[in-house]
Amino acid sequence: MSDAKKLAAEMADLAELERSQLANELHDGVMPLLFVASSTIGNLREKLLLQRDDSARASDTDLHTGLDQVAGWLQEAMDASRRLLTETYPPDLEASQWHVAVADTLERLFPQWIDRVVWELEPEIGRICHASACAAYRIVLEAVRNAFQHGDAKEVVISGSKVDGLISVVIRDNGSGFDPECVPASRFGIRAMRGRARLLAGQFEIDSTLGGPTTVMLTLPMGDVSGG
Repeated sequence: MSDAKKLAAEMADLAELERSQLANELHDGVMPLLFVASSTIGNLREKLLLQRDDSARASDTDLHTGLDQVAGWLQEAMDASRRLLTETYPPDLEASQWHVAVADTLERLFPQWIDRVVWELEPEIGRICHASACAAYRIVLEAVRNAFQHGDAKEVVISGSKVDGLISVVIRDNGSGFDPECVPASRFGIRAMRGRARLLAGQFEIDSTLGGPTTVMLTLPMGDVSGG
């Protein structure tokens, strides 16, 4: 392994460690607090219903409405935290190939999309080093989510092949498209995908126009598969 590739792999491992630490904070810190807050609001609401007579309940409409709103916001926060936790700290990619992990995550978090994703991968596309597998997992998952959430796509086709020590993955959707030069600075998704690819000396490109379609092209090194 060349010095440049070794450095890139070490940087990828460091980034992976930092993401794992963030995931642990979400799992052990944020999620329990959200759960306790949600449970407490639910208990308070039940007590109010039990302690009030019919006339009091009628006068407490605003209070109950407010509690319902807060409970809804907390549920949305917990759902968002679960999605972030899954995307930040992916499944065990030592035991599962990256594309299987993507499909599993989509089925768990976004079951409404799973039947609209078409896979066209060569049989050995998943046999890559751990760093590239993590990058492929996150980039492909983000591209699929962007296609459905922001592009209103009806179908996403993911194709992949292996050539000369590299894997090439192409994600095509039939959504509304966008101008890559006009993406708001507050949108970090594309920047993160490009950064993950560059960290491993890979390539990331987007071809899209208003009206669609959109094509995401990703190239990553296979790396030392035997070394994990």
